[in-house]
Amino acid sequence: MKKFIAWVVALFLVVAAGASYFYVKHAEQQRAIELKQDAKKAKQLHSNHLRYPIDWHKSSQTIKYPEIKNSRVDELKVKVSLAKQKLYLYSKNKKIYTMYISASWQKNKQADRVLPGTYQLRGNRGEFYYNPATNQGGKYWIAWKESGKNLIQSVPTNVNRDFISTEAASLGDQKDIPNTQGNIWLSVRDAKWFYRNIPANTTMLIERN
Repeated sequence: MKKFIAWVVALFLVVAAGASYFYVKHAEQQRAIELKQDAKKAKQLHSNHLRYPIDWHKSSQTIKYPEIKNSRVDELKVKVSLAKQKLYLYSKNKKIYTMYISASWQKNKQADRVLPGTYQLRGNRGEFYYNPATNQGGKYWIAWKESGKNLIQSVPTNVNRDFISTEAASLGDQKDIPNTQGNIWLSVRDAKWFYRNIPANTTMLIERN
């Protein structure tokens, strides 16, 4: 009987060791696939001058910002892709700059969503605001609805003007999108440039795709 029990235990250990080996092997293969996909994504983004990994402190692209006041920039337009979590600047039909964004649009209640449509950037803007109702604020904001409640701004801050890094870290993420309270978040550097250079009455087209 003891020999039989010992045999069963030994068999169990062999099976467990085999299962563990295949699990580790599968995990290694899965990790290798993920690394390959990540490298491919990085190569593609770098070819478009997009910064990767994303840094919410810095500009989204590694090239200079366009000179908006330059006579060559004509019919300036802003386009937002909610699915891609990106904002594009266009001169006529030519894309001249791309920015990573965070904009909640699917899983949140209606009041917290960024809704597709055509808008005009408003004249009301500022360097800082704080909303006690949401415990969040932002820097370098521009309103894009008549109500003034929906903003393009930096990643969020607290009441002390410190950036909330846990929220900012999701910038550009197409899956793990934070609740942006109906606002469009930009990196700190992008928001500052956008605030200083994009004029009021600029058309902004927000699309799902």
